[in-house]
Amino acid sequence: MVKLFILVPAPKKIEETSFDRLCQSKKILTINGRFPGPTIYAQAGETLALAFENKGKDNVTMFCCSRVGRQVKSDKVEWLIEAGSKVTKNITISDDEEGTLWWHAMNIWQRATVHGAFIVLPKPGKPDDHANIPIILGEWWKKDVKEVFLEYIDSGGDIKLDAFTINGQPGDLYACSNNGTFRIAVDTGKKYLLRVVNAAMSKTLYFGIARHNLTVVAMDGSPVIEPFTTGYVKLSRQQLIDCIFEANQHQDYYYMVAVTYIGETYDTNKITTAIIEYHGNYTPSSPPLLLLLPNFSPNYDISSSRNYFNVIMTFVILGLFFCTSLVIVWSRRPSRPHRSAMVTPL
Repeated sequence: MVKLFILVPAPKKIEETSFDRLCQSKKILTINGRFPGPTIYAQAGETLALAFENKGKDNVTMFCCSRVGRQVKSDKVEWLIEAGSKVTKNITISDDEEGTLWWHAMNIWQRATVHGAFIVLPKPGKPDDHANIPIILGEWWKKDVKEVFLEYIDSGGDIKLDAFTINGQPGDLYACSNNGTFRIAVDTGKKYLLRVVNAAMSKTLYFGIARHNLTVVAMDGSPVIEPFTTGYVKLSRQQLIDCIFEANQHQDYYYMVAVTYIGETYDTNKITTAIIEYHGNYTPSSPPLLLLLPNFSPNYDISSSRNYFNVIMTFVILGLFFCTSLVIVWSRRPSRPHRSAMVTPL
């Protein structure tokens, strides 16, 4: 089969860029000044030439394309880009590849900000009816990222962070973050394919959309044998999940949520949110409706928590009725002499 060859017209620049997050400004290492980096699109059977120019102070080793169990074919999927140099490498996509992968720096502190989605689209002629939306789940630190990871190596403890992010934004539950919250505008009745990448360093994340189900169609760059529908998905670190959601609720604003821990001691500072906005003429809920996951505090979604409360009270009432009936029956049973028997082995 003849391979299509696409030459990237300009190199992707590795450089430091200043960002404002959580009420302060700092510089991070980026690709083309973006966090997360640009999404790379390809089709099955294509060969891409990826060009990078390192304008930073440190050498950077890039890796493309990462997924569990299998990788795309390449003349070299891991390559070094020395400070001040330019490098071009070919990436060949096999005919049977399709789905979401991702590219990233290899060094752990560089990978925290130098990463992005690599989406392999179906071959021409194969239906692809859904709008593709890359969703990169990441992290943010107020300190310099390199300093954070040096402290982590010295202490041997957990990697501490100040916020999780969705497509580079902490979401409006964090201070000074409302204006930058990532938003998706949707049309009623339309389906959307979310290509979700967990780029967090070491955290498992739960992801979902308030009052919308997700249909999982692929995981780690491979289609699932039997797609399934769920209220939320769980992504281990570096895991990738493709899921379809249908805009089938009444017109409003809904929170898209990523959180690392579901439990009774729920920390609101560890929720990152984006917003699903329905097109239309209406007054949206303020704040947007929030997803209620198992053991989430019910204060975040009053209507959903009320449903859980009604279910719990129903079981309580039924339990009291059963126990009361049992006591009445037991008190009315006729008095009979006590009998006992001894069982002896043969």
